[in-house]
Amino acid sequence: MATSILRYESQVISLVSPPVLKSVEPVGKWFEICWHRPEEHEVYNGESHNAIIDENNCYDDRQLDDQQEDEISEVYLQSLDPKEWKSQDHYAVLGLKSIRFRADEEQIKRKYKQMVLKYHPDKSTREQGCQNIEAVESMFTCITKAYEILGNSQKRKAYDSVDPLFDEDVPSVCSDSKKNFFKLFDPTFQSNARFSVVQPVPLLGDESSNYQDVEDFYNFWYNFESWREFSYLDEEDRDKAENREERRWMEKQNKAARQKRKKEDNMRIRQLVDNAYCCDPRIKKFKEEQKEKKAALKKAKIQAAKAEREERERILQMELDKEQKQREILEKEEKDKADKIKREREELKKMLRKERKILREICKRHNYFATTDDERVKGMEEVESLCINLTLDQLKLLNDDMNKGNPESNQALFRNHIQDVMVKLQQIQLDDKRNQDQSTKTENIDEDSCRSWKDEEEQLLVKAVKVFPPGTVNRWECIASFLKVHGSESIERNSKEVIAKVKAMQREGFDARKVKANKDAYSSFSKSHFKDLKTSSGDSPPNQENNVTEDQKPWTAQEQKLLEKALKTYPSSVPERWDRIAAVIPGRTKKECLKRYKELASLVKAKRAVVGTVNSKN
Repeated sequence: MATSILRYESQVISLVSPPVLKSVEPVGKWFEICWHRPEEHEVYNGESHNAIIDENNCYDDRQLDDQQEDEISEVYLQSLDPKEWKSQDHYAVLGLKSIRFRADEEQIKRKYKQMVLKYHPDKSTREQGCQNIEAVESMFTCITKAYEILGNSQKRKAYDSVDPLFDEDVPSVCSDSKKNFFKLFDPTFQSNARFSVVQPVPLLGDESSNYQDVEDFYNFWYNFESWREFSYLDEEDRDKAENREERRWMEKQNKAARQKRKKEDNMRIRQLVDNAYCCDPRIKKFKEEQKEKKAALKKAKIQAAKAEREERERILQMELDKEQKQREILEKEEKDKADKIKREREELKKMLRKERKILREICKRHNYFATTDDERVKGMEEVESLCINLTLDQLKLLNDDMNKGNPESNQALFRNHIQDVMVKLQQIQLDDKRNQDQSTKTENIDEDSCRSWKDEEEQLLVKAVKVFPPGTVNRWECIASFLKVHGSESIERNSKEVIAKVKAMQREGFDARKVKANKDAYSSFSKSHFKDLKTSSGDSPPNQENNVTEDQKPWTAQEQKLLEKALKTYPSSVPERWDRIAAVIPGRTKKECLKRYKELASLVKAKRAVVGTVNSKN
């Protein structure tokens, strides 16, 4: 190519160099900015022009932020020592200090490529010469190490677990924390939420959150599962171990340190949740609402119980009124019946008086069928005897017959009735005498048999009568055998003696005898158990005697029924059985109930033994 000479006012400035063909690729940020600029021949309206300007402004802001990050990264790189790579901020090294753990893999790769292009030793050597080669190599080593950590997911997880910029402080429980609860605790929970294995993490919410959301939030954080692991802070490098034993020892030390840090982190999370629960104003509000709800339920329950009680009382009062009315009706009927009987009796007495008067007048008219005064007196006595011993119908019949007959027939009729009455009276006297003699003989026999019975035998007889109630097969033989087996004396009683003694006790009052037997039970007990004590000391302790007497107070029929029902209700498998049984029976202790049960069990065993003996004899 011919050389051309440029002349300006006859002066040669320079020679034109030969042209060189170069290939240019449209890349870089400046090409992108140029691409977004409008061309000269294009016509835009105002809206599109403003949109392009806004887009360019946003892009320029992003470019300024990236440029500022790069400047910070470069200053930070110059201060680092490659040997202390564990203490460096790897995100700051790659220019990702602002986004840190939110950066994705593409962003990390792009930043790493940019840093490599900018700080590669070969490129820096060509541009800057041989100056600061060691500093450039140190920076490049730090960049490579940062990408080695952040480019590997496992190593990045270990580094994110101990991010130096992560704030591990926990808000304390104070008035300021309660006043500004959401402002202080919400950022803390959000910063710790990134360590959760379960995602998404429930939000803290606000004052308008409902009870279920708040409960789910605290349940999640009380069962918080963190993926943080502290292997990045291992003090011992297992790769530097000289042998297997040293490597195992290092692994053991590192594992213990990790577990300790993990435990401390879990305690920190628990402390955070506890402080939040104490300061949360919603918890107090929910507790008050629950308290009010419980109070309302309790009040409703009390009102329902009151209404039910009033209804029962009303029904009971109605039943009582009904019973009272029925009682009044029965009393009225009984009163009417008694009045009727009284009137009938009065009427009968009146008719008897009338018939007796007629009989007396008839006999008087016939001069009592006598000729002398003595016979007349005797006739009057006989007339009175007839009036007393004859019934109304007999008197009527006698009066009618005597009114119809003549004096002779009337006298014969009168004598016949007198003779019948005298025979009847003699028979009555004989019967009375015979009954009196029999009762006197029986009383003598009973008195003889009663004198031979001792108090201990009477007490045992009272117990036997209760053990073998009426209706028991061979009852009196069983009672006699019971007395023979359990009696202290070698005296055998037959069934006739037992029957006679029981009848005698019934005449005296069987209940009174039972009470007396219960009262005298301690006397026999003291004779057998305190005999040695009386011999040595002369007297028994009065307090002990009083206590035993009080413990042996008789059981009533109602208490016995309650005890039997409680024994069925609470079997032996129920815990604290005798405490519950004693609570059912008013006025009885656990000891008394247990003692009564043992007595009943011994009586049942004795009854079975006696019945078996009697059946074998038969």
